[in-house]
Amino acid sequence: MRTRTPVAVTLAIVLALAGAAGCTTGDSTSSSASNATLTVALWTNPGAIEFTKQLNAEFEKAHPGVTVKLQSTATANGAWAQLSNSLLQAKSVDVLARFAPTQGGFPPEYTKIQPAGAAALITANQLTDLKDQPFMKHYDAATQAAAVGYKGGVYGVMAASYAAAGAIWYKKDLLAQYGIAVPTTFQEFLDACAKLKKAGKTPIFLSGKVGMQGGIWQGIENQLMMKGRGATESVQISADRAKAFWDGTQKWTDPIYKEVGARYAKVMQYVVPTASGIDQQTAPGVWAVKTDDYPFLVDGSWDGLTIQQANPKLNLGFFTLPGTDDPAANRVAFKPDLTWVVPASAPHKDLAMQWLTMFSEPENYQEWLRLTGSLSAQPALKNTGLPWMDWLNQHSEGSFTQLTPPWTPAGAPLDAMGPDFYKLAPIGTDSLDTILSRSASAYAKSAGR
Repeated sequence: MRTRTPVAVTLAIVLALAGAAGCTTGDSTSSSASNATLTVALWTNPGAIEFTKQLNAEFEKAHPGVTVKLQSTATANGAWAQLSNSLLQAKSVDVLARFAPTQGGFPPEYTKIQPAGAAALITANQLTDLKDQPFMKHYDAATQAAAVGYKGGVYGVMAASYAAAGAIWYKKDLLAQYGIAVPTTFQEFLDACAKLKKAGKTPIFLSGKVGMQGGIWQGIENQLMMKGRGATESVQISADRAKAFWDGTQKWTDPIYKEVGARYAKVMQYVVPTASGIDQQTAPGVWAVKTDDYPFLVDGSWDGLTIQQANPKLNLGFFTLPGTDDPAANRVAFKPDLTWVVPASAPHKDLAMQWLTMFSEPENYQEWLRLTGSLSAQPALKNTGLPWMDWLNQHSEGSFTQLTPPWTPAGAPLDAMGPDFYKLAPIGTDSLDTILSRSASAYAKSAGR
């Protein structure tokens, strides 16, 4: 929040909206109840935690007698899954952060694949449908439905999305030193890397230890498969691909994946040789402080705050890898991420709706964007609080929800889900043909063929 928070200014409007919504549900506690405790839980994203703490404080001021309890832990080692599951089992959480399931989380019944994560909660009627809540008017309905929709309902507020597939950070001063502009085609990106390598630089830094090289593959794949298609078609394209894989009419050895792999190999020749040993927890900071090398970092746009904290003086830029040689086809693919849900068992549903109303007020949501580095889910707003967002704001038109992978049954081997980037050269030792053949065979077996 800013020092002069908009929450107090808009309080009367917030309460009026909440009252008009008829938010009280079932026998949940009234918002005027004294000594009520509203529990909000999310994982430890630094910007999101900072915002939520300050919003909670303002909410308490606006609701005398109400205490907002924040529950949080890291996502590593299953800690967040354990905390969120325990809160759900105890029926003690009112507003809960979940990763957006997207439509890929709801395989057709004929696959006999059981939904997992947030999708499992939705299909089990454990989350509240928010579609008709007044605060949803601030958000793009199609984007919300793609992220967390199911059978006509919308079971959360997808509040944060990030450029993930092909996401690249860059050091503006270092590129300017060598007269390199942000590339608009795949060949321009390769030319930039070649020029930097010739100058003695290692062009690309990434954490191969956790598979961040997969972002290069996914960025190229998304843009090649979406070439010539409208942004709103991405959900259907994902669904069509998933069905074709399940039916056996498409497979990992198809020409499109061989082309993606060939382009991936051209990029990977410019990656830091020690990538396989670099951990993601330290990668953004290491990259940020090394100002005289590593012009590019493969990492999602969610790590902006981490990079800036590591080196506040860094002249930071961001773009997405142009996967094709047609500039018009190289668009931003965004990944729906943090989604606020209200469990059906929430003790204080009315307070939860008022909290989401306050969160969704445009001036408050604008601050959320600034602190989290998220792309905006509200069409009327852009993330103008961060200088490195300039490229994303200029290229937001035509952006699309990134493609989801084919359906795979629980327990399917990693290879069935697509290329194993740990084994694929140059991080691993296996050739592209070996990797794709292995994935095709594993998928066919997992689908019962």
